[in-house]
Amino acid sequence: MAPPVYTDLGKMARDLFKRGYHPGIWQLDCKSMSSSGIEFFTTGFATQDNSKVMGTLQSKFKIEEHGLTLTERWNTENWLYGEIMQKDKMAEGLVMALAGRFQPRSNAKEGKFKLGYAQEKFNFWSDIDISSSPILNCSLVLGHKEFLGGVGCEFDVGNTKLENWKVALGWTNGEQATVHGELINGDSWLASLFYKINDKFDAGVEISKISRTGGGGEGVPGQPGAEIDVSAQQVPQDESGGNLMFGVGMIYHLDADSLIRAKINNAIEVGLGYEQKLREGITASISAVLDGNDIGGGNHKFGVGVALEC
Repeated sequence: MAPPVYTDLGKMARDLFKRGYHPGIWQLDCKSMSSSGIEFFTTGFATQDNSKVMGTLQSKFKIEEHGLTLTERWNTENWLYGEIMQKDKMAEGLVMALAGRFQPRSNAKEGKFKLGYAQEKFNFWSDIDISSSPILNCSLVLGHKEFLGGVGCEFDVGNTKLENWKVALGWTNGEQATVHGELINGDSWLASLFYKINDKFDAGVEISKISRTGGGGEGVPGQPGAEIDVSAQQVPQDESGGNLMFGVGMIYHLDADSLIRAKINNAIEVGLGYEQKLREGITASISAVLDGNDIGGGNHKFGVGVALEC
């Protein structure tokens, strides 16, 4: 089995802090498949602060005999997205894709060519903008037994300049435990641990330091409380002037159809969530992110989500 792509390193711990939480929004997800084999994905959400409604509609169709996957997507900002991907046809583990998006109102358009190749010991992925000033993103993950190592970079081809770089090391024991560490641009870092205590209880820890200047360009994935708007006064500062965050998260499976989530970070932000499978294909969840510094009048956020699948 090939190692994961770079963006999936540390994902099991990251999901404990992000997945299932939707503070300040009402969210509806729908997934369906037509009789002709076309998959449809719809996501819609409304913010509770200003009642702004946003959403996306996506369709995906696979042509198995040619190894092709055709994807189309539209969102309420009137962006049109399309992608043609071929996988494992020319060579086992080789992925090639051409993607683009267009907004008729502003005439804005973007295009990307993607290339990936994965084998038992490595996973390489890259994409490059098809524009006047192309940006090349590429990453490589190597795997040896239970150990993983990865590097990634963002390179401005037009100006011949390295914009961002990152390096990661990790260890994984399948679904039981993962350890992940990442350094971004030399001034931002993160470390995470995921451990499956038993069939019912999953726990994780994340520590990250984000530089004031933004450090990693794309930001550090999995930052504890990253989905929460935290003011500079609330975030502890380390001696180098960056934002130091520490978080603990857990999931407890009550039974096969329900679970509870909880998390807390060093800014005293507490996340709580409950998910219930109502019937086959219908799952509902509620969540809250509470400001522990001011329980009586803090910036508390609540959310409700419903997922439908048929």
